[in-house]
Amino acid sequence: MAVLLTEFLRGHAPLAEEEIVWPGGGLRLIQTRYTYALEEEANPPLKLVTSVRAVLTRGDEIMVVRDPEGRHILPGGRLESGEELPDALERELLEETGWSIRPAPARVALFRYHIHSPRPPGYRYPYPDFLQLIYWAEADDHIPEAMEVGGNELDAEFRPRGEVAQLSLSGGETALLRLVDQS
Repeated sequence: MAVLLTEFLRGHAPLAEEEIVWPGGGLRLIQTRYTYALEEEANPPLKLVTSVRAVLTRGDEIMVVRDPEGRHILPGGRLESGEELPDALERELLEETGWSIRPAPARVALFRYHIHSPRPPGYRYPYPDFLQLIYWAEADDHIPEAMEVGGNELDAEFRPRGEVAQLSLSGGETALLRLVDQS
């Protein structure tokens, strides 16, 4: 699988790279964020894709989500068994933000996580590498009752781009904002 991932990533430009500790699990990882050409149709090795996320926009506003660790601009989550990528994205955004999305979200980035910690007992995800696909999606209908109750997200709201740019975001999130602004 490592060879397939290396082949796929050849030619993708890194946006940012950070060393992180995964919240709650204590895993040490290197997170590398890559651009994803809008016209590119090739999928990464799908066995390594564990989740999908999106920069969710509504006109000139961007969705900001608050969770126990702080605020971020990438709502989304894990794929369920047998679920297609677009279906997972739509479900996760609805559960986390209460917003449905318009058809045809654009894939804009790929996050590669390389784990530098020993494999934890019972760890059921790809190891030592796994991927998150990042989309740019436009909000459609607000369905607040669809938001997951008791989930990890404490609230979600649209904010003007200028205000979002002033938030304390990771280097990768800031790079994603620039990428979406260029699209």
